Amino acid sequence: MSESISDVPPLKPLRVAVVEDDATLRLFMQKLIQKPAHGFEFAGAWETAEQSVKPIIESRPHVVVVDLELPKISGIELIRELSPRLIETAFVVLTIHDDPEQVFNALRAGANGYLLKNSKPAEIAAGIRQASEGGAPLSQDIARLLIKSFQAPPKKKDIPCLTPRESQVIEGLAQGMVPKELAHELGISYETVREYTKSVYAKLHVRSRTEAVLKYLEHQA
Repeated sequence: MSESISDVPPLKPLRVAVVEDDATLRLFMQKLIQKPAHGFEFAGAWETAEQSVKPIIESRPHVVVVDLELPKISGIELIRELSPRLIETAFVVLTIHDDPEQVFNALRAGANGYLLKNSKPAEIAAGIRQASEGGAPLSQDIARLLIKSFQAPPKKKDIPCLTPRESQVIEGLAQGMVPKELAHELGISYETVREYTKSVYAKLHVRSRTEAVLKYLEHQA
């Protein structure tokens, strides 16, 4: 007998935690997360990295929103500490800093996305959702910064460990394509793109689109 819609259990809300030393911003993020329309569940907010480590590890939220400028232990250090221990948790930076070095340091530490604090609330909420689904949310200013930092090289260099098709997939991801667009562009199915993407992640020893694109761009430099 097939299940009716009423038999399907409701999806669990997305648990989101916040590490932010500014009390006003912590309250803003709490209200944003608790807004029913977003489908989030507030998993807690902490003023310092030191206060956050134990409860975050114990509660394993789906997404942790992290400020970079925290007292004592920085946001980058916190992400570097937690991301290997919480491989299914996405870390999204929310900061005022648009310095290229800060961006790359955060992404290399394991951040899945990088948003600026002047982003609209809807953009922050969308970025949290995107990160939870394996995406790499970036504020428009940050995306432009990354593109400018890696202007098209005179000649594309393939990464030796990747097959030609895997190289096409990572190149498409670096250009900002989503899997459905890649499938259409390459003339293959969406599921096939996902399998190639998993293979690329495994060969490059990364666990997110952001890390994979960074490795690709570094290889082109």
